Amino acid sequence: MRNLRLPCLALAFAAGFTGQLHAATAPPDGVYVVGAIQRLHASEPSFSFDHLRRIIEAVRPDVMVLEVRPDELAARKETPGRPEYPAVVWPWLSGHPTAALPMEPGGDVFEAMTGAAGRRFEAFGKAKPDADAYMTRLARALSTVLQDHWRHPADAHDAITLDLVRAQGLAQAQLGGPEFATSQAEWDGYMVARAREAIAANPGKRILVLASYRNLEAFRAGLKGEARLVDIEPWLRSVLPPAREP
Repeated sequence: MRNLRLPCLALAFAAGFTGQLHAATAPPDGVYVVGAIQRLHASEPSFSFDHLRRIIEAVRPDVMVLEVRPDELAARKETPGRPEYPAVVWPWLSGHPTAALPMEPGGDVFEAMTGAAGRRFEAFGKAKPDADAYMTRLARALSTVLQDHWRHPADAHDAITLDLVRAQGLAQAQLGGPEFATSQAEWDGYMVARAREAIAANPGKRILVLASYRNLEAFRAGLKGEARLVDIEPWLRSVLPPAREP
């Protein structure tokens, strides 16, 4: 998730995920929810752009559900804040006949959702500059801590990563107020709904939902009970060798 194109971490859903999961031996029509690490791919040796490319190749998706707007997908545009698309996804799609669907809103819906969020964050920065600066420092610190923790692409999908992202989201909500949490939940909910629609419309197919480590928990909670969902952490460990030593 691009977090409404704003430089703060997403508020992840706090609910635990208890849906039916498949272990490392994935079903032939599995649904794979992968959390990209966005700009951190460029500086994280344990989850590089090449690792993301290898994950896509291992999934061999019939359908890709992507965290982009319809116009970005149609034109294969640059995607600010999500360099994995021009670096990996667009080239991969050019070489593979794979159906691709956007999850983000477009047009007036996009403008309405991001415009309201932008005004809210701008007002917050002016009214509470110290809190705004703290959120920026906290986001940077979280990136540093996570990159120290990550040793394999699977680590970006583990409980430690999800808990740290959730903690950052809770801090943001405490500082910014309930409207921050509400707007983030609406944004995540829109994308999760598009993912559910894509899964329902493509029975019997292998589906890759490319989310973000920032909103991975929202997708897990939103797809609770999906029988084809692959338990992505052990699956990643089964298909990729360790990226670097502890």
